[in-house]
Amino acid sequence: MGSDFSKYVEDINFKSQYKSLVKKLKNKRILVYGAGSFFQYIYKNYDLSALNVVAISDLKFGEQDEGKDFLGYKIVPFSKIKSQKIDVILLAMQHCKKVWLDFEANSFNETDFKILPLAKQNKNFNFKNFCNLVTLLHRVNWAEILKNKRKLPTLLKELNYLSKIKIMKLVKSNSKKVLSRLRKKVKKEKIKVCFTLHQASKWKCETIYQLMIESEYFEPYIIVTIPNTENLDYPSMQKQHFDETVKFFKDRGYRVIEGYDWNSKKYIHFKKFKPDIIIYQQPWNVEETQEPAAMSKYALTCYVPYFIANAGNEIEYGLDFHLQLYRHYILNNEIYNFYSSKMLNKGSNLKIAGHPQLDYFFLNREEIDKAQKKHVIYAPHWSINVPVENYSTFLWNGKYILEFAKSHPEISWVFKPHPILKYRLKNQGIMSENEIEEYWNEWAKIATVYETGDYMDFFKNAYAMITDCGSFLTEFLLTKQPVIHLVSSSAIPYNPSAEKIVKTYYQAHNVDELENFLKTVIIDKNDYLKEKRLSLLKEMKLDECYAAKNIVDDIKKELGL
Repeated sequence: MGSDFSKYVEDINFKSQYKSLVKKLKNKRILVYGAGSFFQYIYKNYDLSALNVVAISDLKFGEQDEGKDFLGYKIVPFSKIKSQKIDVILLAMQHCKKVWLDFEANSFNETDFKILPLAKQNKNFNFKNFCNLVTLLHRVNWAEILKNKRKLPTLLKELNYLSKIKIMKLVKSNSKKVLSRLRKKVKKEKIKVCFTLHQASKWKCETIYQLMIESEYFEPYIIVTIPNTENLDYPSMQKQHFDETVKFFKDRGYRVIEGYDWNSKKYIHFKKFKPDIIIYQQPWNVEETQEPAAMSKYALTCYVPYFIANAGNEIEYGLDFHLQLYRHYILNNEIYNFYSSKMLNKGSNLKIAGHPQLDYFFLNREEIDKAQKKHVIYAPHWSINVPVENYSTFLWNGKYILEFAKSHPEISWVFKPHPILKYRLKNQGIMSENEIEEYWNEWAKIATVYETGDYMDFFKNAYAMITDCGSFLTEFLLTKQPVIHLVSSSAIPYNPSAEKIVKTYYQAHNVDELENFLKTVIIDKNDYLKEKRLSLLKEMKLDECYAAKNIVDDIKKELGL
C-alpha cells in the first residue's frame, strides 16, 4: 500500500491534468471532497492555489468539526454540503468511480453542482463512454436523456438498476455451473471451504468451522486479507494488525491463507486458492478481485455477517454485495420478511439459519444459567459521527461511566470497547493519543480490558451490560441478564427483530436517565424488566437454534448429500 503516490501521479501525468483542470474551473467555487492520504500527498507536492477551493469535506469530519481548518481549508460536514454556495465538488480520491456515481445519482442529483475528479486514472471512468457501453449492452437509446444534464440522475438510477440486474443474472448463471461441478466433486474428494475476514475480532464462524473440520465432506481454511480502503491509518490496513490476525488463527490450529501480498503491495485474487465455497463475514470494503461477483465463477459465494442484524438500513441487505451472493444466511423469519420486502431479488438468496455467534448459548445453556453473575460489562461502540450508523454515545457518557466505575470498586468491571474505537477517537479529534492511552489505562487499573474476539465467557459471568453496540443487543439477550442501552438520538432505526429486543432493556438517552438506571439496575439490582425479557426470549427461540448445523446442513443439501 504505502502513502507515496509519486509513481502513480507520474503514470497518470497529473501535472498536465492539473493545468487543464485549472483552466476548466477558472472562477468556479470548489469544494474538495476527500481529505485522505491521496489528497494530502497532492497538497504537499503541488501548488493548489490556482484552484478556488472554498471548503473541504470528508465522512471523517463530524458536525463538531464544522468551520475548523484542515490544510488551510474550511471544513464542511457531509450533511451540510448541499447548503454551500459552490459550483463544483472535486473528488480528491485515487479511485472515485463509485463515489462519483453515487453523488450524481443520489446525494446531489437535485443540485447544479458539477462532480469532477481531481485526478483521472489512465483508464479513467468516462461517464459518456459508460453510457454508450450500457446502451450497447442493453440496446437502449439514451441519446435524448444525454442531451439534458438535469435528466442525468434518472439515467444513472436506471443504469444502476440495470447493473444490479446484470450482476444477479451473472451470479445465478455462474452458481448453477459451480454447483453442478461441486456435486460431482463431493463424491470423490472434500470440498474446500474458505472463510475470509480481516479482523480476528470479527470471527464469528467458529462453530461452522469446527463442524466442517469434523465432517468427511469439507476442508475449511481461513483467508486473512485487508479491506479495500484509501484510509491507510485504518487499523486493518497495518501489517502489524494483519500479522496479529494471522497469528491469532495459527495459534489456534486453523489452516490459514494470506490473501494480501505485502511485498508487492497487492491483493491476491481468491481464485488462486481454488476455493469451492467462500464464506464472507463483512459486506463492505471488499477488494474487486476478492468480492463475490468476481468469485462466483469459481465458488459458491456465501455470507454469514460478523454482526447480528440490528439495523433497519440497506447496509444490511441493499448493497451490490448482497446481490452477488449465492447464499445470505440470516437470523430469523422477521428479518427474512423485512429484507425480502426491500431487496431487488425479493430475498431469493436468503436462508434462515440463526447466527453461529449464538451457538454458544445453545451448546452451553445449563452452564450459563448456573454461572456466577459477577461482571458488569461496559461496551462502547465506535461509530462517532458516522452518518450510516451513529450508534455511538461515547461523547456524552464515556468519561461519566469511567468515573462511576472508579467510585464502585466493589463491582467486577469489564471494559469491552469496539476494536476500532481508539482509532475513531483519534481520527475524529475527540482525544489525543495520550488522552486515549490515559483513558484505557484508567480502565485497566479498575477493570479487565478485553478487546479481542472471543468474549463469551465474560457474557456467561456477567450480571449486566452497559452498551450502545448493535450486535450485543441481541447476543446479550440470551444471557437473560439486563442491559442499560445507551441510545443515540441520531442512530439509524432498528430492524423489527432488534426493535422488539431493545424494548426489554433500560434505555438511557442522557446522563440523568443513565444515572437512574445505574443506581436501580447495577447498584440495587432491581431488574424489573426481567419477565418481559424472558418472555421475549422464549417467543423468539434464539437459544434453541444451532445455526452452524443449520448452515452446514443447508450446504450439504445443495451439494446433493
